[in-house]
This record gives sequence, structure tokens and C-alpha cells, in this order.
Amino acid sequence: MLATFSPLIPLLSSCFILFMGNGLTNTFLPLRMQLDGLDTNTIGLIISFYFIGMLLGAMYSKNLIKNVGHIRMFSGSVALVAASVLACSLDSSTILWAIARIIAGFCTACTYAAMESWLSESSTKETRGRVLAVYNAIIMIGLFSGQFFIGLFEISGSELFILAGIIFSFALIPVALSKNKAPEIIEVIPMSLLKLYKISPLGVVSCFTAGATYYAVMSLLPVVGKHYGFESFTISLYVGIAILGGFFLQFPIGYLSDRFDRRTILLFLLVISAIADFVVSLLDPSNGLWLIFLATTITSGIISCIYPISISQTFDQLKQSEMVSAMGSMIMAFSIGGVIGPYSASLLMTTFGDTALFYCLAIVQLSLAMFVLYRMKIRDALPVDEQEAFVMQASAFAAPAELDPRAEYIDNSAPSIEAETATSIAETDPVAAVKLVRAIAIANPQLAEEVVAAVVNVDGIDVLRLYQVMSEATPNKILDVTRAIVVEKPELAEELIKKLNGWYPEQVVPVAIEIGRVLPELRLEMAKIAVDSAPESATQIREYYMQLLNEEQEAMRPADREEFDEKDMENLVLHLVNICSNNKSKG
Repeated sequence: MLATFSPLIPLLSSCFILFMGNGLTNTFLPLRMQLDGLDTNTIGLIISFYFIGMLLGAMYSKNLIKNVGHIRMFSGSVALVAASVLACSLDSSTILWAIARIIAGFCTACTYAAMESWLSESSTKETRGRVLAVYNAIIMIGLFSGQFFIGLFEISGSELFILAGIIFSFALIPVALSKNKAPEIIEVIPMSLLKLYKISPLGVVSCFTAGATYYAVMSLLPVVGKHYGFESFTISLYVGIAILGGFFLQFPIGYLSDRFDRRTILLFLLVISAIADFVVSLLDPSNGLWLIFLATTITSGIISCIYPISISQTFDQLKQSEMVSAMGSMIMAFSIGGVIGPYSASLLMTTFGDTALFYCLAIVQLSLAMFVLYRMKIRDALPVDEQEAFVMQASAFAAPAELDPRAEYIDNSAPSIEAETATSIAETDPVAAVKLVRAIAIANPQLAEEVVAAVVNVDGIDVLRLYQVMSEATPNKILDVTRAIVVEKPELAEELIKKLNGWYPEQVVPVAIEIGRVLPELRLEMAKIAVDSAPESATQIREYYMQLLNEEQEAMRPADREEFDEKDMENLVLHLVNICSNNKSKG
């Protein structure tokens, strides 16, 4: 655990400070706009501009990071966020505030992209779930803590603008002073929203609804608190418990969604949340303050859970290979909801009063509940044991797919210095590169597979010569070396195995079996080669592959299993049996 998080302390420290600043500004700025005489409609519009900036930032941040690097992007973006907040203290002009907020939203999204790339690069397949959990907890704690700075100064003064600028500036320091190397950006082409909607209509609609309702309630809740006559500390507490509700309710709701039909759980949650919305709207704070706090905590907590439920619901319908690209579209749907939600809610609040926020939330959630009922009628539920696991998400901003433990793992770790050096030399002197790879493998056998995989794709490298050199230098790592070459050059598999048969015939069967496991398209070819090499192993090879096929089919996700052809499996097994039986009889 310590080894996982020690390198991340500077980054997580900056993350905490940044979200603490966001927690302060998200509550303070709507209150200040209201104090400056802006109507609720205008406040909602300016808030929506912030989320337009975030949407644009999510779309273009990776390209910007590629051009200038992570540290420059993070530093420049945080500096602009601080400057935009300070600019709002100069004048109460609607145009100035709208421009400042769209810049702040864009730059905030860029900082998230930089941080999350770092977190993804620093996590492994085994640790990314823990990293995501810690990241979500820090987001929530930062947002909650930021609320309570409001009580330090008067909302009417400029001190809170200055304080927010100072907090954002402090967020620069841990990352700027960190010695960690910036990660590589991996491009993932997102699936189109239309295609994703055809696969999982409920997932997309509920994700959009999650963005609209979450950003509406969290952005406009301070305005409602002011309407109730709450003082600064009470408003901070009011918004703070709404944030905490979104964190703590994910534990029981996640538990239930993993053990019952997820759509049924979502339906009940939406109805309960709508009831809580009506309760808040009808209560008088002078008589039922604690009930208002409780009902607000329930509805905001449930709203925060809609997003992770929608992700799980969508993943239920996707193939493993589609999950990472689909996450990009889910984030897009969530962000579009964030653009529309605050402004739409503010229109109703302007017409019917500030407490109409909760009527708006109730109407939206009941509409989604009707859509859930409709989807339950036309599509059967998955068996509970085949549902994707619920993974907690901080709805303040959608977390990247690379950190989601359910998605296909993308290894974006930086190559070792040895691998980079060998590749660089191979591009100018392939013969010298082969000698270097040999020396590296002898000095550190654990690097043999990585270094070989790094150089085999370089033009001019004699792969067969490299293979021979490695077989002499590190015979005990020949399985790893063969696998590394075959994964990069599948067309050489048969020739490599034949050479291996001449050098280390006892290694042919385990190597062929391993290649067949890693590359299913070579399974028949590897089985034939293995049995030709060792006819006495025919029964063992046949039983191994049949067991592997059965395990793979059982481990398939429901969407993958739908495309799996039972006849193809039967034919494959039959071919394996025939190959093994024929060769055994020859032996």
C-alpha cells in the first residue's frame, strides 16, 4: 500500500487543495452573484457557462497536454483558474463573470485530465481500484472542507475572492515541485453516443440525468439556503452534508445494486429521492430545519449515486473491449447534462421561486423512473451474478475509464531506461542493439521480456538472430522471450517454435501452450506443433486446451458470450482432439 501511494502524495495533495478551492467557489460565487443583484435565471446561466468550459476542456485537454506537457498544462490551468476567480472581484458584470467561468471550467477540466493521466500511469491492474477509491475520497473531502471557508469573511467583500485565488495557487506547489516523471497520453477513440444509446438506452439516459440533476443541486443549493435565511456557516453545513450524503450513500446503494436487479434498485431510489424533494419544498425551515437537512442529504446522496449506477448498467450490456471507449461517451453525456441542468432549473426557480429547484429535481427523477419502467418491460434483466460490480464514483467529475477496475486494463506505464536505450540504438545500429539486449538480459533477466518486446518492431532488427542470442544468454527466460516476440510478430510463431525445438526440445510444449493461451488465433497451430514435438503429451495438451476453452467461456461477460459461437467452440475442440489423437497414434 505504501509503495503504491508514496509516489502519488504530491499529486494527491494538489488534488485535495484544488477541490478545496472548488468547494469554496462553487458555494460562494452563486451567493455573491445573488448579493450583487443577479436574478436566479442569470445565476443559472453563468453556472452553465462553467460546465460548457468543462465540456470543452474534457474534449481538448489531451491534445493540449501533448503539446505542452503535463506539468506546464497543470500549472498554467490552475493559474488561470485562480486569475478567473480574482477577475470576478473586479466587477459584477454578467459578461465578465460568464467569460471568467467558462475559462475556469475549461482549465479545471484540463487539470483533472492531467491528474488522472498521472494516476492511471502510476497504477497497475491490481492497484487501480484502490487508487480510484482514494482519489474519490480526496475529491469529496476537499469539496466538503472548502465549504467552511465561507464563514471566515463577509460574502460582500473581496476577501473570499482573494482566499480562493490563494488556495488555487497553493494547489500548484506539490505538483510543480514533484520529481515524478510525467506520463504518456494514450488516445482512446470514444464510441459515438448514438451507438452507445442503441446498446444501452437506460445507461445513457440515466447518465445524462445524473449530470443534469447533480450539477443543478450542487450549484444552486446555496441559493436555496439563502432563500431559507441561513447564515454563512449554516449554508456551508447545508451544502457540506449534501456532498457527504453523495459519498456515504454509495456504500449501501452499491451493496444493494450488486445483489438485486439494478434497474429495480434505481427505480426505488428515484421514487424515494422525488419524495424527499417534495418534502424539502413543503417544509418551513423555522419548524422543520433538521427534516430539510435530512431530506436534502437523501436526495443529493441518491442523485450522486445515479452516475455510478448508470455506468454499471451500461457496462452490463458491453463487451470487454468496448468498455474504455464507451466511458468517453458516458462522460460526454454526463457533461452535457451538467451544461443543461443548472440553467434549466434556474428558469423554473425564477418563475416559481427558489424552492422550485426541488420540484424540478423531482420531475426529472420521476421522468427517469418512468423510463426505467419502460426499459424493464422491453428488456429482461441480467442474472444478478452476471451484473457488473458497482464502483464508487465522485460525481464532481467523471473518473477516467483507465482507473475503473472493471474496464480492460491499458498498460500505459513508461518503459524502462534500458528499453528506451535499446530502442534508440536499434534505430541506428541494429547489430549493436542485439548485443545490448543480450547484455541487459544477462545483467537483469527480469528485463529480458520488456527489452526484447521494445526492439523487435524496429526496422532492421534480425528477429531470428535476436531470438537465438537470447536463447543462449537467458535460457531460463526463453518462455517469456518467445511470448514477447510472438505477441509483436505472430507470423513468426511457427518458425520460432521450430528453432526452439532444436535448442531446448523440453521447452516446446510449455512455450506452445503459453502462446496458444495468449493468442487464441494461434491455438490450433501451437497444439499441432506441440504434439509433433512431443507425441506423448497429446492427452495433456488436449485436456489443457479443452479446460482453457471452458474457463474462458464461463468468464466471458454476457455481451461477449452473445457473440460467442457454440459451434465454433465445438469445432475448435474437435480439431484439437483430432490433432492430438492422430499425433499420439503416430507416436
